[in-house]
Amino acid sequence: MFRGSADAKIDEKGRLKIPSKFRSILADQFGSKVFVTSYGPPSMRLYPLTEWMKVEDVLRKSGWGDDPRVTQFLRTVDLYGDEQEVDSQGRILVHSRLRKHTRMEGDVVVLGHPTNLLEVWNEGLLMDIQEREPLTDETIRFVSNILREVRNGNGVPPRPGDGPGGGGSTPG
Repeated sequence: MFRGSADAKIDEKGRLKIPSKFRSILADQFGSKVFVTSYGPPSMRLYPLTEWMKVEDVLRKSGWGDDPRVTQFLRTVDLYGDEQEVDSQGRILVHSRLRKHTRMEGDVVVLGHPTNLLEVWNEGLLMDIQEREPLTDETIRFVSNILREVRNGNGVPPRPGDGPGGGGSTPG
């Protein structure tokens, strides 16, 4: 599982050297193949290939594959997406379209998420967004309610969209 953050750089050839704290987890738990893409905010999402294949499998088996929203999502993912293998020095090549879209040059920040995902941001852009959109009390309460429900409930996290804190119930 990934967690925390680490500084990194995109070199002059467009390569990202994955920070060692994440590289060892990636290699030991998932192997050297990754899928890198972008959707939503202008950041890169780096998935271990085995984890991305789970996303593809869900979409393929869901029966929603022909839905225009899924098609649009996949079009964006594929437009910026690329399968890469981490080289012996821990680097991946970030193709030019993805670098341009995410403003990846120079100093970047790599965020490790416990959802088996690395998110990579242009450092200046990330800091600007954090300043404009700080963590709110409402968001903290939302996440706290999810955690409380899992601890006090049946151990099953609420599904996204089930309302504040999930489960469709109002926390007491």
